[in-house]
Amino acid sequence: MTKLPASGAAAGRLADLLSRETGQTLSEARRWRIETSLRPLLRAHGLHTLDDLICAIDRDPAGPLKAEAVDAMLNHESSFFRDLAVFHALETVVLPRLASTIADRRLRIWCAGCSTGQEAYSLAMVVKRTPALEGWTVSIEASDVSALAIAKAKQGRYSQMDMQRGLPISELLRWFQPVGKEWQVADELRQMVTFRQDNILQARRACGPFDLILCRNVLFYFPEAQRQQACSELALRARPGTHLVLGAGEMLGAETGFTACRDLSCIYAAQPASGPSTLVRRAQTQAPLPPHPPLS
Repeated sequence: MTKLPASGAAAGRLADLLSRETGQTLSEARRWRIETSLRPLLRAHGLHTLDDLICAIDRDPAGPLKAEAVDAMLNHESSFFRDLAVFHALETVVLPRLASTIADRRLRIWCAGCSTGQEAYSLAMVVKRTPALEGWTVSIEASDVSALAIAKAKQGRYSQMDMQRGLPISELLRWFQPVGKEWQVADELRQMVTFRQDNILQARRACGPFDLILCRNVLFYFPEAQRQQACSELALRARPGTHLVLGAGEMLGAETGFTACRDLSCIYAAQPASGPSTLVRRAQTQAPLPPHPPLS
């Protein structure tokens, strides 16, 4: 077997570290991202190469540097109203459809892989302008494996560049206040969203069932086994009729417990209780959930 050069070996070890800690994988063709994403961390710690970083982590495996390196390798790409067509479908079809089927006027939403919070806050804005949900109690739980991303999401403060990426001027003026060179999201939206650090492969803090789940551009980073595990976690927290939103290009098979909505791109619905898939039956056996619990 040909021995990798030092930098290649270091990149391989870091890719393995990312996989162990998060379940996400980087193919060899995409490992060029590792050095690019870690460059600011190297500078901050006075390190010159990936090999230096590996040595520093090995010297203190329980120290904070390992977590910082993993976080830096994660893809935190996010923006307000990312893929506008999806949010249009949520506002005009999905949310009214759910409102027509839920008797207690309580809507529970999970944003899995929420990154720095723009998706969750975008969804909160959509909820606020959906007539069918006027007077409803709506809660949004948002989770991400990155502690740094969750910290920023909780703060709800974004740069001018963040605001220019997908946020309509009407929503900017309605829901944000300038704070120095940044923009702070209104408390009315922040109170709708609960942010928690969690790994979708072992989602310990997301308490379903949810009526709507967004898990966009997350499954793409998992190999097949981890993708099935993530789908099991999603199915475990769904009820019959729960709608699941994926990213463009992400698809689910029949055994995931969700079927594609023919009239909606990237959106799936949980199978009815009369005919659940093997995956849903297994999930229900592992941890049965009440039909629709009251919100705390």
